[in-house]
Order: sequence, then structure tokens, then C-alpha cells
Amino acid sequence: MDDPLRIIRYLYGEDVDDPTFRRRLTEDGSLYREYEQLRQTKEDLDRRPSRRPDPAVVDDVVETARAAAQESPAPSHPTEDRPARAPSRTWNRRLQMTGAALALVLMVGLGWWQGPGVSENATAVSSPETAQRAAPSAAQSRNLEAAAVPDWDDSDELVRIHSRIERLQAHSGPDSWGTLQTVSQSRP
Repeated sequence: MDDPLRIIRYLYGEDVDDPTFRRRLTEDGSLYREYEQLRQTKEDLDRRPSRRPDPAVVDDVVETARAAAQESPAPSHPTEDRPARAPSRTWNRRLQMTGAALALVLMVGLGWWQGPGVSENATAVSSPETAQRAAPSAAQSRNLEAAAVPDWDDSDELVRIHSRIERLQAHSGPDSWGTLQTVSQSRP
């Protein structure tokens, strides 16, 4: 804010954004001269009489209003107001119930979506015989999983990091990180 604007705000009793303005006003001669000129102008404007409209204009406005009031049909007797009734809150209640149902569905959906997945290999073994029968099928499933994993991925650490990134992306908004770059699947 420039000094002339600060002076004007000071003259009209408003807050000035510079706490050292009063001190600068007393120390700086050119700033004080400008203050005196603006103060004198404000005093001249305050002493000037306010303009009043021409009496003929006021008389014309009053006469036009009187004629309009006489031409409008006035009711012979005041009409009775209808009795007060309670406002209808059916839409309010419906919107509240719909909002509550939507919130419940969202919470259940998020809980289901964020819940831990069940591993296919997490079968309970009840006896050694069933463990021997289940062992070949578990080995076969591991071979199938190993075939599905690319050659460059030889550790579970990369899979854990990838799943962590997916969870973080799901929890964060689309604008909070920007766009993520894709990772090349070839070794450097």
C-alpha cells in the first residue's frame, strides 16, 4: 500500500497496515506536507453543504405516488390470514434417510474393498495324510505362480512393494501425487 492511501485511511480513522506510519509521519517532512494537504481537502469537503434535490422534482415524485395510490383498487376489508400450519418436512426426512443409506453403503463397500484378501494357499491341514495329498497340488500351484511372474522378478520384495504402492494410490486422491510414471520391466 502506498503512503497517500495510508494517509487517507489514517484521516478517516481506519486501520493502517504499517505500524510505524505515525512515527514516519512526524519524521518525514514531505510525507507530513502531503498529510496536511489531504487533511485540509478532507476538511473542505466535510464543510461543504450537501446537495438537495430541486423542490419541483420532489413535488413531482410525491404527486405521481399519490396518483398511483388513488388508481389502485384498495380492498374494502382486510383479508384474513389463513391459520398457520407446520412446514412439510417430508423431503428433509427423505434426504436424511437417503444420505444415511448412502453413507452406510459406502462404508460397507470401503470395508470390503480394503479388507485383507484371502490367500489361495491358506488351507487348513487336519492330518498328515491330507498334507501329503495337498503337497503336490501346492507345489503345482507354486509352479503356476512362478510361470506367471516375469523372469526379472525373483523376489517377493518387489511384489510387496508393488502392493504397497497400489494401496497408497487407492488411499490418496488423484491430485495429491500427480501422475505416476510406469516402471520398465526390463533389468538395467
